[in-house]
Amino acid sequence: MDIETVKSLWKPHAGSTSAGIEWWNGKAEQFSAMNLPTSENSMGMRIIEREGIVFKGCSALDVGCGGGRFSFALENMGAHVSATDFSSGMICKAKENAAASGSGVLFSNDDWREVNLKDKGWEHKFDLVLANMTPAVCSADTFLKLSEASRNWVLMVKPTRRDNSVLDNLLKLIGAQADTKALDETIVYAFALTWIAGFRPKLEYEDQVWESNQPIQKAIEEYTLRIASMNDLTDAGKVKIREYLESIADVEGNIHETTHTKIAAMYWQVA
Repeated sequence: MDIETVKSLWKPHAGSTSAGIEWWNGKAEQFSAMNLPTSENSMGMRIIEREGIVFKGCSALDVGCGGGRFSFALENMGAHVSATDFSSGMICKAKENAAASGSGVLFSNDDWREVNLKDKGWEHKFDLVLANMTPAVCSADTFLKLSEASRNWVLMVKPTRRDNSVLDNLLKLIGAQADTKALDETIVYAFALTWIAGFRPKLEYEDQVWESNQPIQKAIEEYTLRIASMNDLTDAGKVKIREYLESIADVEGNIHETTHTKIAAMYWQVA
């Protein structure tokens, strides 16, 4: 296997980018209000601290930064941080939080797939390039760009081997492939590309269980946007999503989902 072969296999999923942006914009308030990650609650932070990846005066790039939680945590550790996300809502909330706290994190609203590292001045610039639980890394090209932006460490954290009590049934209902296949393949392709490039990637895993509970109308909106961001969703498919969610709502009109997932962290040095 060579890099061109992996590129031909690992391509962005079909679906609507605008639906994906709208879905993540809708989560901006929730994500920006979450506590900063620590070594106690984040595998990524444990690895960063254990390996001594971040130190005072180093530089870091947070790819798919969302509301900026990891960006602020890295800054608190002494890093000069740049951060990017394709969700304008996430970046807006991150900038608001930065202004309120006096943070110096440089946030920008970019689609990682389209970012030109040379034009941004990001080519081989950062001591750490972090991609934590983000859909920004969705193809061989977007993955390779992580190493191209780094001059030392890269850390990617992804959910894999995931079982969703509601989403999986919705995807089957509309005849779409479960998103678990793409997530599982990400780890295989990422390791292959890193190994082929001559690096020595390390892998760690952690089992997690996520619970969510939403009012029916919000659930219909969110699941529809989420599925549309990954698949070509027809009007008939949207009706099936609504009807299924209405059929499983509890007596209070809420949709509960349990997700079992294995979190995979892959990290390596490019220098």
